[in-house]
Amino acid sequence: MASFVVLKNDEMIFHSLQNIPISALAATFNHAFSDYLVPFHLSEAQLENKLLSDGVRLELSAGAFEGDHLIGFILHGFDVVDGRRILYNAGTGVIPEKRGQKITARLFEFILPVLRAEHIKSVQLEVIHGNQPAIKTYQSIGFKVVRQLDCFKGAVEIKNISNVDIRELGTYNWPLMRTFWDWQPSWQNSVTALENVKSTNISIGAFDGENLIGYLLYNPVSNRIQQFAVDSRQRGRGVGRQLFEYIARIANKDLVLINVDHNATETAAFLLSLGLKPYVSQYEMVMEL
Repeated sequence: MASFVVLKNDEMIFHSLQNIPISALAATFNHAFSDYLVPFHLSEAQLENKLLSDGVRLELSAGAFEGDHLIGFILHGFDVVDGRRILYNAGTGVIPEKRGQKITARLFEFILPVLRAEHIKSVQLEVIHGNQPAIKTYQSIGFKVVRQLDCFKGAVEIKNISNVDIRELGTYNWPLMRTFWDWQPSWQNSVTALENVKSTNISIGAFDGENLIGYLLYNPVSNRIQQFAVDSRQRGRGVGRQLFEYIARIANKDLVLINVDHNATETAAFLLSLGLKPYVSQYEMVMEL
């Protein structure tokens, strides 16, 4: 891919994030999100795991620099879905002291021609429900809201029910596992994302004899349950609870599950029954190129 560089009049430089050290990216990432509506901090190992899971391509990602100092960024994950080349905004941030200069809009102004040249068909992202400045910025660029997603966390109440066989999964039988779904996972919990970090996941299945009737995929690096589902014909017998209790004992901490479709009322009711509670809602937004 060609190298794209833009020098602005104020001597702010925009170019791809290809070859940027993970230490520099982590420092700016954490600085940018230090005062976010839901502040969070990632170690270099956690950020590397995120880049891997989200399929981030640094040559398709954008950075704003003052000299050699990264002050703003857009991270883009890449996938091909139904023959379409699509991107996921895995994180957009500007360090607090450099805000108010429309850097996010300028990052998009820089990177969109690059994406079109690479035949990218759409870009999607998530933005916290209450982050109105970001929502307005994304809408002005061309993003549209497609659905609402809810995030849950909390300690699982252990009841020690045991009426199914829980085993580790050596492989993912996606054709079968997809039939258990009630709603489509977001990018961070997609089939591609899970395959990207399969070696680090703890993957368990619930079996009735030799028949898989439910599963749960947990990423210990991010402490997130990325997917779980139970065969609709097997619900009501504690299968899902046993999967969560199994992971709760291993993790020994509050569990997190992000981006549950807001319309998935059965899933939300189940998570509440376990002791998990909603802590933030997001909009999933898409821009067609």
